[in-house]
Amino acid sequence: MKKTILAGVAAAAFGCLLAYQNPAAPLERELIAIERASMDGWLKGDSAPMLSAADPDITLFHIMTLQRADGVDAVRALYTPYAGRPLFDSYQIENPKVQAGSDMAVLTYQLVTQNGQTTRRYNATEVFRKKDAAWRIIHSHFSATMGSTQ
Repeated sequence: MKKTILAGVAAAAFGCLLAYQNPAAPLERELIAIERASMDGWLKGDSAPMLSAADPDITLFHIMTLQRADGVDAVRALYTPYAGRPLFDSYQIENPKVQAGSDMAVLTYQLVTQNGQTTRRYNATEVFRKKDAAWRIIHSHFSATMGSTQ
């Protein structure tokens, strides 16, 4: 009995220590879930999940653009040619990091995509703003990494 209680106390203390070490963990999980929903959409050629997470005033830099896209309508126009065309067979979000303030957060990570035998790597940055109790993407930036094709 004593061992069971001691084990329970130790587990609770360890859980508190983990929460103390990373107080942003719930926010990190929430923002990564938003990003995964977007990437899961692209597995089917569906930009709707990404567009639904976007703020109306979103700005976007991407390897497919020559200049910044301003506003959700401009981003939608960029995505239209890809409707119904999966962008990759699979993906991984590697090394995610969230840095946050009270109503702003930045998610950075490496996106690794697989198309058949081809692997591509991108550096990704998503800037979020909390608006009406929801996190919305206000800026998105994807760039290919050096040596991104294998």
